[in-house]
Amino acid sequence: MFFKYLITSIFIFSGLSAHAQSTINCEEVLDTEPFFVQHKSSGQDDRLKKDMEILRHCGNFEAIDTVFFKGPMLGALMLDQVRTGKPATYRTLIDYFQAYKKTPAYAEFVKGLTLYQELAEKKIDLKNWEVDKELFVRMGFTVGDLEDFKLFLSGQTVENLTYKAALTRYMSEIEAMRVDK
Repeated sequence: MFFKYLITSIFIFSGLSAHAQSTINCEEVLDTEPFFVQHKSSGQDDRLKKDMEILRHCGNFEAIDTVFFKGPMLGALMLDQVRTGKPATYRTLIDYFQAYKKTPAYAEFVKGLTLYQELAEKKIDLKNWEVDKELFVRMGFTVGDLEDFKLFLSGQTVENLTYKAALTRYMSEIEAMRVDK
């Protein structure tokens, strides 16, 4: 019986030790330079993943903010901040995002991304076109583009097709018609 409790205690202690080691101390790391500042890396790089983990943990980001968590995007944002005289640290990026999240541009970004995510999975129903076309307007479609896309949708078998799939087909057809290929 004692042996059973001893083994259980060892496993619990080991688990707590491992958890304690993986905890990030924000005060220690916020003023250090992220790995991605000096290195070009892919999304699979463990050191870039560690940068993302530190940003997520110390920055209290929303799930939607993770679209910015790509090496090249973070690098561009950091470069922009460094050009204004700020240090290349995790804190600089977190402060930038906290300020950005208070702007109308961020609110528009969230609205557009949310709309995109909804329409990506939404089945086409041309009865709702006037509401659904908002995303395409946000994407830069002109009045003519909107009319062409709606005409394309009207002429297709769109039953059970999402807007994302239809847009992919539409863009493929436009690409196939290009003469300058």
